[in-house]
Amino acid sequence: MSTCSKPPRGPRFQRGDMLLEALVAVLITSLIAGGLAHVQSRLMANQRATKVERLVVGQLREQLQNGGTGLCGSGTIALALSSDITRQAQVECGTAPQINVALAGTVMPVEAPREVGLSVRAADLELEGDEAGEHAADLLVSSRQ
Repeated sequence: MSTCSKPPRGPRFQRGDMLLEALVAVLITSLIAGGLAHVQSRLMANQRATKVERLVVGQLREQLQNGGTGLCGSGTIALALSSDITRQAQVECGTAPQINVALAGTVMPVEAPREVGLSVRAADLELEGDEAGEHAADLLVSSRQ
């Protein structure tokens, strides 16, 4: 009987199925790792933008609380977020409306407090090198909120 029809078994005639499976597993793992790295970078960028917005809102509230209607004379104020980062806020003041107060049958006209609004442009909320997103909106803190 001849042995020409069956190849001999041994380490010389392995087909490499295990190597191919290992390469596919490495490829799938690297694709998942790349996707996770992209998601992590987006999360870090969003966290940084949220931190800047939180600092700006804190500064706007402090300025509004301390300055009040005294801010109406200036067009812009500087907000110091850190020792080297500042942002400009625009000051907008409304007119003081007249309201009537009735007490015990007597009506008295009273001038209500003026509305003071502090706003920061969406582009100013970004750090250097970043651009405002397409859905970015200006940040507004007002005495009427």
